Amino acid sequence: MRNNIILLNAIKEKPFIAIGLAVVIFFITPIVQSFSTSLAFEIWFRDLYQKPLNSFLYIVFSILFGLFISMYLYSQHKCTTCNTKTNSHSASGFIGSVLGFLLGVCPACFSFVGFLLPLSTSIFLSTYTPFFTLLSIAIIIFSINKLGGFKKVKADIFTKNDG
Repeated sequence: MRNNIILLNAIKEKPFIAIGLAVVIFFITPIVQSFSTSLAFEIWFRDLYQKPLNSFLYIVFSILFGLFISMYLYSQHKCTTCNTKTNSHSASGFIGSVLGFLLGVCPACFSFVGFLLPLSTSIFLSTYTPFFTLLSIAIIIFSINKLGGFKKVKADIFTKNDG
């Protein structure tokens, strides 16, 4: 095996998980919005076109979310860090990613946040969507790092049952 990072091994083992989840996360916003309006996809595509920074961050978030889940599933079957603290880091990364998605990435989820918070607070928070998205991206990168995703591996990684 070559000197790859563990994250690349996770993607190579099950590429459909990483790609599939990235696509699902990318399209979840218009799907959720389509329950309330038939114009959801048109509105969503216009929003992507009119806000290139938010669109770019949303695409990066979607890809990293797929990579994180792929790395998490890979680390459950392979001993990537051989550390008992790994599960707490990955759980916090998953919770942080979901909360970041609800607060900053998913505009359809503001109805949920608006249910919990006053409308003025929801509108105020929506102006900081790029910040929340960057925070979500940072949490995912940190979680991948804590799972050992950026470490180089020289030999085959043993399955948890082997070793």
